Amino acid sequence: MDTSLRENHHPNCSGNRVLLGMSGGVDSAAAAHLLMRAGYRVTALTLQTVSNGNGRRAADVARALAIEHIKIDAVDDFHRDVIVPFVESWRSGETPNPCVLCNRDFKFRRLAEAADRLGCDYIATGHYARLVGELPYRYLLRAKDRKRDQSYFLYRLPRAILDRTLLPLGNYTKDQVREIVSSFDVHLGQKADSQDICFLGAMKLSQFLSEQGLEDIPGDFVDTRGAVLGEHRGSWHYSEGQRRGLGISLGERMTVLHKDSANNIVVLGDEEEAMIDSLELRDVASIDQLPSTFDASVQLRSQGQPFPAHVVLEVDGSASVRFESPVRLTSIGQSVVFYLENRVLGGGIVRRMR
Repeated sequence: MDTSLRENHHPNCSGNRVLLGMSGGVDSAAAAHLLMRAGYRVTALTLQTVSNGNGRRAADVARALAIEHIKIDAVDDFHRDVIVPFVESWRSGETPNPCVLCNRDFKFRRLAEAADRLGCDYIATGHYARLVGELPYRYLLRAKDRKRDQSYFLYRLPRAILDRTLLPLGNYTKDQVREIVSSFDVHLGQKADSQDICFLGAMKLSQFLSEQGLEDIPGDFVDTRGAVLGEHRGSWHYSEGQRRGLGISLGERMTVLHKDSANNIVVLGDEEEAMIDSLELRDVASIDQLPSTFDASVQLRSQGQPFPAHVVLEVDGSASVRFESPVRLTSIGQSVVFYLENRVLGGGIVRRMR
């Protein structure tokens, strides 16, 4: 029996029931196998989030592993809790990250609710992140495989959820995970890795947003002095920090610095103008209580480089972040996550950049 998983999560839990979020992909399949090898009794749960999803691959994996499989129709809840806020955030001029919202408001919440109904002790997913230590001092850490690390997407999960969560893949690389499932009696090798925006399928983001009612209204590209540089096809097609796909040739590479959605203006600048010294955040969340001021490594993108910064928290749930050195801007609406070395402290959503 593999005891390493239990040592990294909950010792003395042989035979305890775990409800595992099962997509039918390589990661959730490997997670099920590792949990079983550690002595847990695993039940697989598939949350059907799109109307044409049938959960057949997840059912095949569960059958191959001889574990119970349950499928729940969650299409309406997913639309309400994830898609609607995502579209409205884009409509307001932001560039949101739906995975962060989905994990907190949908996926882990629905898993925990189902676990309570089924009498399961823990919930689990195939995320690449680690939970280490014993209650009440369990910490969320980066995954061993830094290129696959997904701790950034989990920073908004509350302590009550994390304390009953297992993350079996945190100490494994993707190659090791593929090796684990290579002997399964079900074909998984050609399934694509998870997308950042899972509900798009093969559809492009611009097509999806158009179908959700965002209209193409041409407006002006301008520079930082307000001089018109050309015409864009609609401000919602662009995000701060974007350099490719602008549809305009100016003889030098330009970056989107700012979007004025109310006036349908997109401000462009050069790379020097794309550097910022500080951020203002809204809706700050932390796993445990944080001091009002602290130093942290601050990560602006899911696979981005962390930067040293000083963070000041406000009582209204906002925060200011000042970097030790200028960094390249991110997008309004994106998440910024605070780390202490590899440990996730919390984070917030970008409201303003300077």
